[in-house]
Amino acid sequence: MLATVARHYETGEWVRLTLQDKVIESIQPWDGERSSEASEQWVAPAFWDIQTNGRWGISFSDPSLTVDQVIEVVLAQGDWGAARICPTLITASPDDFLHGVTTIARACEIDPRVEASVLGIHLEGPFISEVDGYRGAHPLHAVRDPDWDLFQRFQEASGGRVVLITLAPERAGSIEFIRKVVASGVVVAIGHTAADEATIRAAADAGATLSTHLGNGIASNLSRHPNPIWAQAANDQLVASLIADGHHLDACSLRVLVRAKTPDRVILVSDASPLAALEPGPYGEWAVDPAGKIVVAGTPYLAGSNQGIEVGLNHLLQSVQLSLPRAIATATTHPARLLGRREPRLAAGEPANLVLFTRAGNAPTAPIQLRRTCVDGRWVEANQPGGGRGEANRSVQSSSNT
Repeated sequence: MLATVARHYETGEWVRLTLQDKVIESIQPWDGERSSEASEQWVAPAFWDIQTNGRWGISFSDPSLTVDQVIEVVLAQGDWGAARICPTLITASPDDFLHGVTTIARACEIDPRVEASVLGIHLEGPFISEVDGYRGAHPLHAVRDPDWDLFQRFQEASGGRVVLITLAPERAGSIEFIRKVVASGVVVAIGHTAADEATIRAAADAGATLSTHLGNGIASNLSRHPNPIWAQAANDQLVASLIADGHHLDACSLRVLVRAKTPDRVILVSDASPLAALEPGPYGEWAVDPAGKIVVAGTPYLAGSNQGIEVGLNHLLQSVQLSLPRAIATATTHPARLLGRREPRLAAGEPANLVLFTRAGNAPTAPIQLRRTCVDGRWVEANQPGGGRGEANRSVQSSSNT
């Protein structure tokens, strides 16, 4: 039995949480003594990240992905505060998709910790726009129209673990495909799309409920209005995931998108690249620049993030000036709600999935600094970009593309 004393992220009041095995046994108000370590400590539910592509040079889309690599990456997410994730595969050949989902499924089957941590698999493609800019860095040769039979093959190979798919609704057959996928219990997101407002509305009416990394996966030159960003931002049927790492969206764009969607319809994602947690330098087709931005080598085009959820939360706190509870909800309550899962809470009987953090000051928007994460009763020390594993292989077969 372990006990933790900290300030509750919703109320600011001191509480004492008692953990037994993998469960919160009790949570009670606390007015007793506090250790120096806990003197400024806060507690919240651990994060849910529905878009993470890999780490340390390991990509979930790599055609040579191994079960051991899946286990390593999934279990590492706790040091960035995430207790639940969606391993994300980007556009690739059918064979590569089948290998990826099969390998992730096998890792879940043989390691109960991975099974508990993996919410399901996110397929970002291959049914996306083929147009330069909108396609991002996804390989053109693998982009294709929606194919229900192919999707069923992916789902069968995954053991039913595909829970989210991102597609471009302007592709032939997309609207009927969306209806079938949603009827099967899988969430459909719009992303890497050049669709007009009428097509976006039709996709939402057919059951699409998310805009994947809204504001990214988009051409650099757009009509001022209308364009796919405004059409999705204005559609109240769509929740929006946002990459708030300071590179994908500037502060003004982040504020505008959160205000357009409202904080209750925003999900924070890391979009962590396979190069996440690596030092600056070239890595085959991609590179990490000195500012930590991950790009297609020799270009300014982004290829995923090198930051965890903590960084995004601080941008929501400071740039958007969300309250701490509303910011935390974008990485806990909101992704759970999207996927139809039980929302994480700090309460007796709930899974022991917690983050402990300190705050730089007493202002409502003071940034947080992650200290420790409890993942199903297993404590993990916080880590920072660039640390934690040592030098990785500088050859990465596939990467996130935003």
